[in-house]
Amino acid sequence: MRLTRQSLTIPALQGLLILCSWTLAWLLRFEFSLPGGSLLLLVAPVVLALRFASMALFNLLDGYWRYTGVKDIEDIIKSVALGSAGIVIVTRFVFGLKTVPISIYILEAVLTTTLLSGVRLACRCQLNRTARRRKGDTGKRVLVVGAGDAGESLIRQLSRGGYAPVGCIDDNPAKANYSVHGVPVLGTTDQISELAMKHWIDEILIAVPSATGSEMRNIVENCQRSKRSYRTIPGLLDLVADKITLQQLREVNLEDLLGRDPVEMNLDAVRHQIENKVVMITGAAGSIGTELCRQVLGYKPAKLICLDQAETPLFYLQQGFAGHPAASRTVYCLADIGDTDYVRSVLSDHAVQVIFHAAAYKHVPLMEENLSEALKNNVFALLNLLDAASEVGCERFLLISSDKAVQPTSFMGCTKRLGELIVSARPSSRMRCLSVRFGNVLGSQGSVVPILQEQIRTTQRLTITHPDITRYFMTIPEAVSLVLQAFTVGDHGNVLVLDMGEPIRIVDLAKTLIRLSGKSEDQVKIVFTGLRPGEKLYEELFYGSEEPMPTSQKKVRCTRANSMNWFTLSRHLDELQNLAIDGAQAAIRAKVKEIIPEYSHGVPVESSHEVLTPNRRLASLTGTALPTAYVASGD
Repeated sequence: MRLTRQSLTIPALQGLLILCSWTLAWLLRFEFSLPGGSLLLLVAPVVLALRFASMALFNLLDGYWRYTGVKDIEDIIKSVALGSAGIVIVTRFVFGLKTVPISIYILEAVLTTTLLSGVRLACRCQLNRTARRRKGDTGKRVLVVGAGDAGESLIRQLSRGGYAPVGCIDDNPAKANYSVHGVPVLGTTDQISELAMKHWIDEILIAVPSATGSEMRNIVENCQRSKRSYRTIPGLLDLVADKITLQQLREVNLEDLLGRDPVEMNLDAVRHQIENKVVMITGAAGSIGTELCRQVLGYKPAKLICLDQAETPLFYLQQGFAGHPAASRTVYCLADIGDTDYVRSVLSDHAVQVIFHAAAYKHVPLMEENLSEALKNNVFALLNLLDAASEVGCERFLLISSDKAVQPTSFMGCTKRLGELIVSARPSSRMRCLSVRFGNVLGSQGSVVPILQEQIRTTQRLTITHPDITRYFMTIPEAVSLVLQAFTVGDHGNVLVLDMGEPIRIVDLAKTLIRLSGKSEDQVKIVFTGLRPGEKLYEELFYGSEEPMPTSQKKVRCTRANSMNWFTLSRHLDELQNLAIDGAQAAIRAKVKEIIPEYSHGVPVESSHEVLTPNRRLASLTGTALPTAYVASGD
């Protein structure tokens, strides 16, 4: 390798610092006199050689010091410790120079560590200062919310990215009057607005990945009050190796404000059920189905069968997994779940062992007008799928149900309840069958959030069915993680119910979306249109006669579907199928009412058409709900 002036300068500088440390240690030991100067000179080459040797082991001879950090200081300390051990051994036991006081070795090690670390840190500071001067300004003045590890990492990035961090915000009283990389902790989250004005802040950056939903809502509300723009880093589940970068900063979204404690996955239990198994997911191209595919692939199934009747969404699912390591073990089947013969051939050809049944019609108003199709797809296709799966020796079957199956007022909810009854009453066999019940998921196809966001962008007029309507909400990844957890517990026929937190008022959800869009409540009108057919004000998780029982997974509870015996249910279903063929809606509803006495099909609440006053606070999203005008039914 050709030596350049630069490649020689850095080792020469470090060698000079080592010799300075050796000489200064001698002077300090003898009170700035040099007795035995010849001994000092005799040992100096040994010190220099062994220091260079130990530094080479830790790659400390280069001059790339712009990004000096804690790791570099740790390497210097290790290098100095190793070199000092070598110096003592060589001088005292190899050369027999035992007249050099031990204190000199200790002083030299301390001084060398200080000088080698100091020159690197000084170089880094100077280079960063020069870079900022070249940009022609001091950068955007920012306030960082969070003085923990994430805040510290973000501040380090800001100093190199054209930003000027002015201060930190943290609610931990122990951090008051502290500083992070020279950036002081100025106050608490309740003081954000005041401090933003006092220090001429341009932007607020939120670096609290562990914040709960309520904590995040409080932070955002204070940021909004300050009238400054604000961004956040991803949550804990999205961060990789705790490394924060400026590129990860993004707008605060609804999931941040509804955030809950991360799901603690029992990875071994889930892996035991899926690894090296042939898994089929119906409705694979839907919102829940797609996330199920993604998470199931992480548990290394022998094969994953993705079945859906929607061609274009299935195509995009295939494209999305094209680069996945398990892409070669993934099969895409374009099929109607009601095509029993074809589905049976798929199950048989691939020897399917595990089925997640997510395929279903889910939209409440549409199903109120298409009763026969709702029964055909959600009930009778399920019956045929269970029979076919049992015939081919499938081991486990899980039905994705909905909280709308409880005390149903919609026909869609009735079909989900019938599914639970079928799974629960079906005679036990080699195949373990379960249902899992949960509420709405944010961002699913046809869900209320994208619709409201589009209304804010276009008409600036939000339509909500009722001011008091509430719904349970989960994010899609959280819901699927809990579905997989639920899959590992429960006996044949159980209904497993996910912990969905507290219900959310749709009005509060809408007002939050208005604020997140950068608009004020005065700019966007909220109009109530009245409940639609089949909708109700609130959803429930259990029937009054059901007894919720805990499971080994703390966010999953278990119950029985209070099923009638299989013979009686089969007779009812045969009669219902005949009625569905005739298409007589009144007769169909009457028969469903006979099977599900709790079904109440009535006239929806009339709309008051009142406009929500724009002054209400970002109301407690601790109880949340969806606008019923566009409430998604479960997917």
